[in-house]
Amino acid sequence: MKTLTSSPASDSAQRLDQSLLPFPSYLEDDREHGLSADQATAAAFYHPPSQPAPPLSTPCPVNTSPDPVIPMATKVCVKCKQEKPLLEFHKNSRSADGLHSYCKECNRAQALAHIRAEKARKALLRAAKKAAGKPQ
Repeated sequence: MKTLTSSPASDSAQRLDQSLLPFPSYLEDDREHGLSADQATAAAFYHPPSQPAPPLSTPCPVNTSPDPVIPMATKVCVKCKQEKPLLEFHKNSRSADGLHSYCKECNRAQALAHIRAEKARKALLRAAKKAAGKPQ
């Protein structure tokens, strides 16, 4: 079995070149003054502000765009095609405007129709099971 020995060339290749370290002169100078490496790095990057920022003397400008954005006050229901106020629509976070496409009234009618259809479907299934279980 061979044993690996390190040669002087590979040792020097694995060593970290001190000239590649960031800010070596800062670290060396600050170590002479008794600072740790972390304190020296922090001192190298910290620059106190020369002057405090002046207070805002003028108020923020008002929206002066030629086309001011007017919030939408109404929406058209997809089902009944009527324009209704936004309060007539349920919230829906997945839609672009944050509201359902059906108004509350159409949504309620659709939900009741679905409930009636499900009751009828379940009644038919019960009747089919009853008829299948009854011997002829």
